[in-house]
Amino acid sequence: MPLGSAETLALAGMMGSGKSTVAEHLGRLLGRRVVHLDDAIVRAAGRPIADIFAEDGEPRFRALEREAVAALPAGVVADLGGGAFCDAASAARLLAVGRVVFLDVSAAEAARRLGACGGDAARPLAARWPELLARRLPLYRRAHLTIAVDGLSPEAVARRILESL
Repeated sequence: MPLGSAETLALAGMMGSGKSTVAEHLGRLLGRRVVHLDDAIVRAAGRPIADIFAEDGEPRFRALEREAVAALPAGVVADLGGGAFCDAASAARLLAVGRVVFLDVSAAEAARRLGACGGDAARPLAARWPELLARRLPLYRRAHLTIAVDGLSPEAVARRILESL
């Protein structure tokens, strides 16, 4: 079934899976606005994510993330943070208002990508990647669609998503 104009298209997955870049390609291909959830959180909090984690802790960040998911406008392409779809309330909302695509990346590919973009200074949870994947994978599997991204360009991932919808 084709994606409706009011349906949100949300990209979920681990850091390094390409959510942000693929979202930009999908936004262009679909003629839709792209919302980067982490950017929305930074704007709302008035400070970087690393500072939120350091000063207020992960629970506060997750609360801000839930608020950002709840505020997503209809019909956007949403680049979710790695943990956003793992929150029960956020996942339920996202599954109800559109389509969720899990970008499945291997640990080796994610490490290569994260290293290529300057390390993990802005990613407070990067050091816990394998542990996070083990905990999050069953939650990511609830997505409407899974796309394996290893070896694919962001453009190819975007095309696969559109072909699968």
